[in-house]
Amino acid sequence: MDQSNYWVNLTQRKLSRRRLLKAGLVAGAGLSISSALGCGSSTTATPTAGATGAQATPVPGQTAAAAKIQKGGTLRIAYGLDASSLDPYTGNSGGDAWYWYAMFDNLVAYNQQFALEPKASLAESWEIPDPTTMIFKLRKGVKFHDGTPFNAAAVKYNIERVQDPKLKATPRSNFLVIDRVDVVDDYTAKFLLKQPSGALLYLLGDRGGAMSSPTAVDKWGDQYGQHPVGTGPFMLSEWVKGSYVTMKRNPDYWGKDAAGNQLPYVDEVRMPLIPDSTVSLANLQTGDVELAGLLSKDLETVKRNKNLGIEDFAGGIVNLLAFNINKPPMDDVNLRLAVCYAVDPEAVNQAIYFGDYIVAKGGMWPPGFWVYQDVPSRPSYNVQKAKEYLAKAGKPNGFSMNMITYSSPTLQQSTEMFQAQLAEVGIKVTLDVKEVGACTTSFFVDQAYPIYSGSWSLYPEPDWISSLIYKSDGYYNAAKAKNDELDKLIAQGASSYNQDERKKIYNQINEIVLGQAIFVPLIYGRSHWGYNVKVQNMKTFYGGEAKGRYKELWLKQ
Repeated sequence: MDQSNYWVNLTQRKLSRRRLLKAGLVAGAGLSISSALGCGSSTTATPTAGATGAQATPVPGQTAAAAKIQKGGTLRIAYGLDASSLDPYTGNSGGDAWYWYAMFDNLVAYNQQFALEPKASLAESWEIPDPTTMIFKLRKGVKFHDGTPFNAAAVKYNIERVQDPKLKATPRSNFLVIDRVDVVDDYTAKFLLKQPSGALLYLLGDRGGAMSSPTAVDKWGDQYGQHPVGTGPFMLSEWVKGSYVTMKRNPDYWGKDAAGNQLPYVDEVRMPLIPDSTVSLANLQTGDVELAGLLSKDLETVKRNKNLGIEDFAGGIVNLLAFNINKPPMDDVNLRLAVCYAVDPEAVNQAIYFGDYIVAKGGMWPPGFWVYQDVPSRPSYNVQKAKEYLAKAGKPNGFSMNMITYSSPTLQQSTEMFQAQLAEVGIKVTLDVKEVGACTTSFFVDQAYPIYSGSWSLYPEPDWISSLIYKSDGYYNAAKAKNDELDKLIAQGASSYNQDERKKIYNQINEIVLGQAIFVPLIYGRSHWGYNVKVQNMKTFYGGEAKGRYKELWLKQ
């Protein structure tokens, strides 16, 4: 099936031919309605082998047959990053999602293949009668954890909150395309858009579409991030910052499994903060936790343990360099390019990740997703070119600068290798290491550093990255540098409902961003999680963005 038929996929194949013709989008898709509706493709391209989707390492004794579910118990998950906030809107770390996805539902949800999934959404259905109108029919009988009804007024409240400039919500720029939300009735919300948006439905599946209790937000004000209240399968019990997060089962959760059993299955999820991967692995081996993230070097150790299994998911970026292009010395594009040509990601991949990952050849969207393309012109390791760009900048003998990264063992090790590689061409780097929330704020908000060495989560909807990183007012545009050409392309990419057209636009964006060395991915990664074999249903563990989901996991006694 021609995957340019984006419009039909977005509307869940429910629109009439007349509406599609009225929107002027049938001919542009290059398909007849009959052929489009007879094909069950998703909006993502077919992944390359091993590129996306959860892939479980076989565990002795496990079979595909469904076992009788046993409810109850505490699921203990070793996690390495503390939350910057438990308010999805104001958190600024991609690691926050491992917490908030458990406590919140999204207006629109997607599955592991990044296909829209109404059965997991707070909106039971939606339609797009014209390119600038979206109508959401809401799930009835849903309540927030504090008893506040979920309804169209709550949807309107949340969208207006994410748009409020005073809140400084991380995803704000993505949602400014919404002109207003009309409450048609208690269970119908109408979005009126300023322009068409092929991105919005998928953006509603991330932090900007998580629905909070208006009552709780009003009650707690700027302390809401410590007192989150959603409609999700788990409710916050306790958050001891720097130590652990505990969430208890929501007894009134609306969600059910395929057999009609109420979710979630476990009574409690406890997430001790264990930044040291050696310690988290030891806890997994001794049975003190049931789940722990794994480093590449530890995979063989876990595979040899009959009590443990591994769940994998490709995606995300384990190493990148981000630049504040207004802060000296990184305000000189030649020096930025010199940095990019001087670092050797393949050496890091071999030394730190045991060759498990992929050296980046494209932009911020990893291989295996419809938007990915190689960018042959992007900077890659070449010491001679690094020296040439130093000379162009009038710094043939190098220069000195500060760099910031956050406290993750592998990220620190990678950054230290980059630091040594830069020194070989005369670029002397003083490295500062902070906790992830403080690091993110220091670079992207306080603009205290010229360069940031970090990692990045998987965001299959390309406008999430484009609007937040490259747009002039994007949260992660550290310099807040205005670039009219980029802003125009970002608006075009977000508004188009034609996937082929969007892909061309995002390739143009990649060429500009990489050519100017603004945000440069170095290594694409894979997520590895080890688990005790008593944890069942691990095939449901990953969401489409490679973040954890716990509502369908259960413990075999």
